[in-house]
Order: sequence, then structure tokens, then C-alpha cells
Amino acid sequence: MASTRSGLVGVDRGDRFVRDVLDNSGFHVVVGVNGSGRTAVLDAIAASAGAYTGAIADAPSGAIVLVDDAHLLLEHRVDEIAAAATRSDITLVVATAPRKFDSRIEKLIASAGPARLTLVPLDKKSIAARSAATARPLSTALAGAIAKSTGGVLAAVDAALTALGGDRPDPAPLRVVTESVAEQHRRMLLDTSDDTRALLLAARFGLVPDPATAAQILGRGAEAESVVDLALGSGLLDAAGALIPSVEAPLIELVGDGRCRTVLETVTDVAARSRLLDATAAQALAERGVVHAGLADFLVQQADSASIDAAGGLYGAAVSAGFDPAVLAARRSEVAAAAGELDEAGRLADGVLDTAAICDAADLRTAVRVSASIAAQRGMLSRSAQLFTWLGEDRLGPDAVWAALAAVAAGDRAAADRSMAAVSALAPTSSTASGTLLVAGVLGSVDSRSAAASSAAANSLIRAMTLTGNVSERSCLPDTAAAIAAVHAVQCGDLTRADSVLARALPEHRPGSEAHTRLCLIGAWASMLRGDAAEASSTIDALPIPLSHVRNQLFLHAIRVGLARRSGDAGSLITAWSQAQDVISEYSVDLFALLPVGELLLAATRLGQMDRVEHLLTQADDLLSALGDPPVWASALHWYRVQAAIVAQRPDALVPHAKSLAAAAPTHPYSAALAAAGRAWLGVLQGRPDATDVENSARTLTAFGLPWDGARLASEAALAVTDTATATSLLHIARSLRQPTSHQRDTPGTTPAPTGSLSEREAEVAELLVLGVTYREVGSRLYISPKTVEHHVARIRRRLGAESRSELISMLRAMGYGASTSAAVGTVTPRRSEAT
Repeated sequence: MASTRSGLVGVDRGDRFVRDVLDNSGFHVVVGVNGSGRTAVLDAIAASAGAYTGAIADAPSGAIVLVDDAHLLLEHRVDEIAAAATRSDITLVVATAPRKFDSRIEKLIASAGPARLTLVPLDKKSIAARSAATARPLSTALAGAIAKSTGGVLAAVDAALTALGGDRPDPAPLRVVTESVAEQHRRMLLDTSDDTRALLLAARFGLVPDPATAAQILGRGAEAESVVDLALGSGLLDAAGALIPSVEAPLIELVGDGRCRTVLETVTDVAARSRLLDATAAQALAERGVVHAGLADFLVQQADSASIDAAGGLYGAAVSAGFDPAVLAARRSEVAAAAGELDEAGRLADGVLDTAAICDAADLRTAVRVSASIAAQRGMLSRSAQLFTWLGEDRLGPDAVWAALAAVAAGDRAAADRSMAAVSALAPTSSTASGTLLVAGVLGSVDSRSAAASSAAANSLIRAMTLTGNVSERSCLPDTAAAIAAVHAVQCGDLTRADSVLARALPEHRPGSEAHTRLCLIGAWASMLRGDAAEASSTIDALPIPLSHVRNQLFLHAIRVGLARRSGDAGSLITAWSQAQDVISEYSVDLFALLPVGELLLAATRLGQMDRVEHLLTQADDLLSALGDPPVWASALHWYRVQAAIVAQRPDALVPHAKSLAAAAPTHPYSAALAAAGRAWLGVLQGRPDATDVENSARTLTAFGLPWDGARLASEAALAVTDTATATSLLHIARSLRQPTSHQRDTPGTTPAPTGSLSEREAEVAELLVLGVTYREVGSRLYISPKTVEHHVARIRRRLGAESRSELISMLRAMGYGASTSAAVGTVTPRRSEAT
């Protein structure tokens, strides 16, 4: 607090006041709460000029008279001071605490006019300066912590600074500050009465001391004003009249448990009747064990309109305060689910379901929807469908939409139709219209057998998003219209539409929420498909996904596996695959999770662990079969299986999926593109590639957001053709598709200069490798060991993202390596038997 130079901060104002006192006779006043440094100011005056110590009435002319703690003096002593204050031949300095309801002290203070020093709390800057003056510099953060814990009261600040001093600073300064300030506050509390402590305790819970509330808390009107003055001048309240936080613990200790409980019950009753409660104070009262109907009702009202982060605690406090937990169970479960606390949400929802026969219909519907949403997030959409079926069409209400979606996603089209029939009875709100369009879009995508029908289904999904409107952040749903629309777009190879959907939807969801994370994962998936590994990786790295959110975990691990597979780094692939095992074993396949299944299938094929994903493939086959093998949803998985057959070098395994794609070709352009690519791959595997088909398919795949797939098809076809010009052309195509944004497409027949981020030694190895030179021969020519050559090749392969030796050779040729000497030595076939 502002004060004088005698060991105190506030030097400018304090020194000026002392100088004024010494230079000007008359009456002067120092006002400040307990512990603010009133006595120190008087000491500074006495040290500079001495002081008269006799009776005030007998003070001789020219004397300096100092009076401390005037607020504690008896009435006749105050009258003596008031009389002496009129003398101009002496210097009278009086120090007092503020007394709002003591007219004698207030008049005394007012009579000093401008000759008054009001001591104010120290801020963190003043605290840092005060500490620096004692050769103990403080960080801004520590000075701020001291300011907060002391309220800026000088006595407490000095206690903290003294504790921090010494030759060996404590390694935990915040602990030292907390302990020293608490002890100082305890000493200050010892000087207060029981009634004052009661008002201080009330201030902790939002009741700023005033005579009216004090009379109710103390149970008497007499002396209420004087007790309020004692509380306000105690130095234990901040400028707003609230209890300084670090005072609470020693205050409750001194008050005692029994008295504390009685006071808090009274405080609660007064605050509730006077409508003085706020959410923070009410929650704190409940946590202190106060049971009160008014408090409980208030907490529920606050929780109903609070944010997700606050609502759960408020509902819990309401129950502690006496509210019936059964009445709140459904609301608490929804809030817990929205906050990502699935275990707690499930426990609460189960409690409602257990009392289905007697609970409120709306609460039962909420509990079913929450349980179904939890099941969806945990990768069990079939359980979601079962829950809605158990509830029955007559009780679904607006949730009939989600019942239909869960049913179709789990492969039960008949149940979906029954649930949709319940939607027709609902009021035609925007929410109902949105849900109707959403389900119509999904069912239409399942039923579509023509390009026009597929387009209509996509249109319904987009329009469903448009009508969604503002959804409460605490609404717990199995999925969102945006996520379903985005997954559908990716399934259709329409990454542009997926980007548009995500850009529009992401700002509508709270970052960190399950819905926001799901949309981010779908966006990362689209980035991975189009070859932007850096964007996909940075997106998933920034997402904290709880293990209980199995659906999001499935996409996360599938993306990690997909990125590792595309990088050609076997070690990263093995690591990503190992980390995915738990979610692979937990997940039950649904319509909206076929893409991750396909990516995990490819990893399993490459690592020779197909047995790990067989159950997922069986579930996917059963699901698609139950829905009539919908081309829009089945084509991508068939394409993944085509690629798995390619990896396994099994043309026979490719054929049935290529046929399925061919059958689906008339239904959607994406299916047609995949069908054509499947035929082209079959020709490559059979050693009879059609260069035109390969080029067309490679470019079409790229147009649908699959540049990596297109480039791989072209590069592998280049190795299978016998004509050098055709092979060169296909390699150029592969190169241009793999890095379409950073390389211009080469004109067939030209020889590009070597490009890429290879070191000088790696470039030498690459040049010889393309010419078919063995590792031993490369080592002999470059004077390095064959093992070192192997290490160089492994690094080159990782950098270029090649999955096999043949693809690596293709990519190096496309980059121009080997071109400078191939004319002289002829083209040498790479030795496929060598390990890479």
C-alpha cells in the first residue's frame, strides 16, 4: 500500500506527505485498512522530527502530535482529537482505519481536507520494486502471485518478501509465498471478533458486508454497522469487498467446523432470499456441504444455461445441495457426453434407462440418444440402432432421424424405414427438415444405381447442412450432418466438395469437441488422399483424442498407417500398425467407417498380417450385402482390395473386385474411374499393360483426388512395357502426377535433368542403381562398403516415397538419373532380387 520511505513502498506519495507534515502545521490524516502501513507513516514522521507524547490538550505551540488507531479510541478521546484538529499552532497527525458507519471518524477524516494520505493496495509493479529495493528481484509472474494472494496489503506483502529473502532462495517460491501469507493472515484474524469473522466468511460467498445483510447473518440489528466497519477495515477484503483468497483456509480453521456450517447455512438463506447468489459462490457453498432448497434450485437454473465446461460442476453441486439426482440424470449425462466424459455420461444415462418405467418421457429419450451417441463414438453403431429400436418409434420424437441413420449405418434398412415413418408426424421445423434431408441423402446414396440418383443424394446431404441451424453445444448426437456429408464426398472421390463442407462446418463446432475433431480427421483424410502428407500429419498431430473415442481413434490410426505406407518407411509403418491394434480389435464396422477399414487392409497385406483385419472385412461384406451392395459406398473398399491384390502380387484376388467396380461403373463417375483403373492394373499384373488405358486411368484417378494411386499405376506400368519410348512417357506421367504442384509435366521423349533432394553421394548411388549395378559393384566404384550402399538406397527410398525397388528405379529414371550414360551402356534391367 502507498506509504513512506521508512522501509515502505509508495515513496513518492509517502515522502510528499511527510514533507507536507513537516513543513505545514495543522491537521493531517492517514487512512488505511489494517496492515496497510499507517503506523509506519507515523514512525517516519517521528524519526524525522520527533513527537510530543503528552496529553493532546496540553500540547505546546509548535509540537508535533501523532495519534495512531483513532478508530479504536473511546468517544471522549475522539472529541479531544477533534478539538485539537482546529489548532493551527501545532502539527496533529492522526492515523485511522476507514469507518463508513462511524460519523465521528468520518467527520474527523473529512475535516483534514487535502491534508490526507489514503493508503491503497500495492500492485505487482510496486511489489516488484519493493522487493528489488531489498536486493531480491522478482519475476513478473511471482510479483503477480504475491499481489493476488495478499490483496496488496502491505503487512502480507512484507511477510511474503521476508520469507523469500535469505542467502539460499527456496526452489519453490510459490509455496513459500502461500505459507507465509497464510500465516500472516492468521495473525491478522486473531485480532478480529467472532462476528467480524462471520461477515468475512459471508464475503467469501458473495455477500459484501453491509448493515442489512450483517443484521440477518448475525441475527441482530444492534451493532451491525460497527461490525461491518470492522470487516471492511480488517485488511482481509479486496477493493470489491470480497475475501482475499488466501484468507479462506485460516479463517475457516479459526471459525471451526460447527460454527462455519451454521454461518454458511445462514449466508445461503440470506443470499437466496435476497437474490444475491452468483454461480461461483453458490457452487462453493454446495461444495462446503450446505444443503438448501433455494441453493439447489439456483444451481440448476445456472447449470441449464451454462457452458459445457461449467454445467457439469453446477449440476453436481445442485445434487450436493439437495436436488433430486434422478431428475437431473438425463441432463447431466448429456452435458458429460458433450464434454467428452463418456464413462460418466454412460453411467448417468444407464441410471435413467434402469428406471424407464417411471421416468419422464423426455428424459428417457435424452438418455437413449446420449447412450446411442456414446456407442457411435465408441465404434458400435449397431448398439446405437438397438437402443433406438428398444425405445420404439412412438417415443422417438425428433430422434427418429438419428434412429434411421444408425439403422442404415448398421445395415438394417427396414428399421431405417420404420424410423423415418415416425418423422412424418413431427412438426415441420428446420431441424426436422434438416434431419429428413440427411436421412434421405444417406438412403438415396445407398439406393442409387445411376449417376443422377447419386447426384440427388449428394444434394440432399448438402441441403441438410443448410437447414441445420444453430445446434446447442450441449446437444449430444451420434454424428453431424457435416461429418456424414464429408465422408460421403470422400467416398465419391469428390475432395473439393469435402473441403467445402468442412470449411463451412468447422467454425460451428467448439475446438476440442468430438464433432470438431471428427471433422478435422476427415479433412486430414482428404489431405492424405490428395498427396499432402505434411498437411495431414500436422492436422492429426494437433488433435488430442481420448482413447474412449474409438471412432476418432480408428480414423487417426488409419491415417497414420496410410501416411507411413505412402512414405515407404517400413519402420514407421510397423510402428503405426502396432499402435492401431487396439482400435482394430474394438471397432465394429459401419457404413461411415469403410475408408479406414480399406487403409488398414492395405497395411495388413503389406506386413503379412491379414488375420488381424479379417473380422473387419467380414463385417464390411455383411454390411454392404445387407444394404444391397451400394456402389457409392462399396466402390472405395473394392478399390482398396484391388490395391491389396496388387501388393500381394495376386491377379486372381484382384479380378472379383475389378468386376464389382465394372458393375458399379454406370452408377457414379468415381466408380467408373476406379473400374477403369482396376482393368488397367490387371493388365499390368498380367504383363500386358495398355499404355493408353494406364495413362487415362492414372490421370482420371488424379482428377478424383488420388494422385498417389495414379502415379503408382503409371510407374509400375512403365516397368512392364517393352517399348522404351512408352516406358519413358509413362514415367514422365508418374512423375508429374506424384508432384503435380511442384513440377511441370514433361513432354514425352525429352530427358529431364536429375531433380530431387538427394545428397551428392546419394545422387552417385542413384545414377549407378538405375543402370542395374549391384550394391557390391556400386561400393567398388565409389569406394564404400555394400552395407553403406544399402543404407544410402534406404534413405533415397524414404525420401522419394517408393514402396518397392521397381518403383524406386522408375522414379529415379523419371528424375533423370541414368540418362547421361544409358545411351552408351544400354538399359540394364534392375535386379529385382536385391533387397532395398
